[in-house]
Amino acid sequence: MLNKKVLITITGTWVKSHYKNWIECETTWVTKLREKGFEVLYLMSNPDLKSSYKKIDNFFFSKCPDDLNSIYLKNHHHISQYFINETDYEYRFHTDNDTFIHPERFIALLDDYVNKNPKDYVGCVIPYPGFNVNDLNKAEITNSGYYASGGSGFLVSRKSQKYMVSDFNKSNYEHLAYCDKITGEILYKRGIKLFHDSRILFESPYKRTINDPHNLGCPFIGDKNSFLAVQHYCNGHMVELINKLGL
Repeated sequence: MLNKKVLITITGTWVKSHYKNWIECETTWVTKLREKGFEVLYLMSNPDLKSSYKKIDNFFFSKCPDDLNSIYLKNHHHISQYFINETDYEYRFHTDNDTFIHPERFIALLDDYVNKNPKDYVGCVIPYPGFNVNDLNKAEITNSGYYASGGSGFLVSRKSQKYMVSDFNKSNYEHLAYCDKITGEILYKRGIKLFHDSRILFESPYKRTINDPHNLGCPFIGDKNSFLAVQHYCNGHMVELINKLGL
C-alpha cells in the first residue's frame, strides 16, 4: 500500500504573510489524501525546543527560527533524521504550502516511482530545460547544476534522505533558503540523478515563471483532462479547484 510507504510533508509557518496557505491545503487536498490513509505532516519551527525536533499529531517542529535562512533545517534536515530513525517509510514527498495536489493523479505518479520503476529523486527540474510544459515529459537529468523545484515538490527515497542528513554541513552554505538547490547538490555528488516528470510543475496560470514566446499557455491542474498531478502557485484558489474538479 502506497500510504504505508510514502510520508507527505508540507512547509508550514506562522509568518503572517504565509500562514493561511497551509491552512488552505488542510481544508482541501490534504483532507483527501488523509482519507486515503496517507500521513501528512506540516513542518513548523520552534526555536525553544529542548530537542532537535518533536512531532505532535500532524505537526513536526524543528529547533530553528521561522525564517528563510533556516529552511533546509526545517524542510529536510530534521524531518529526514526523524524519517530515518523513527519510521518505516520508504519515501517522502515534500511540497510547499502554496501548491495544489490532485489526489488521484498524485497517487498514480507515486505508484510509478515507488512501485513500478523506483527512483531515488523525482521532481520538476530547475532550470527548466526547454521542454514544452504542455507535454508530458519524463527524463533523467544527468548534468550538475540542475535540481528539483522545492516549490512544487519532490519525491526522495530513504537512501536519498540518509545523504541529505549525513552530507549536510551548515557551514558550507551561506543561504539555507535554497533548500531544494542544496538537496540537488548533495544528491548529485552521491551519484543520485534527478528524474524529471512534468506532472509536477513549478508554475501555474496564476503565476508564470517560464518564457512563453509562442504563446502556448500553461497547463492547468484544474482542467479535468489535465495530466498534472502537482502544481505550484495555486494558493488562494484551492477551494475553487476542489469544487471545479468535483473532488
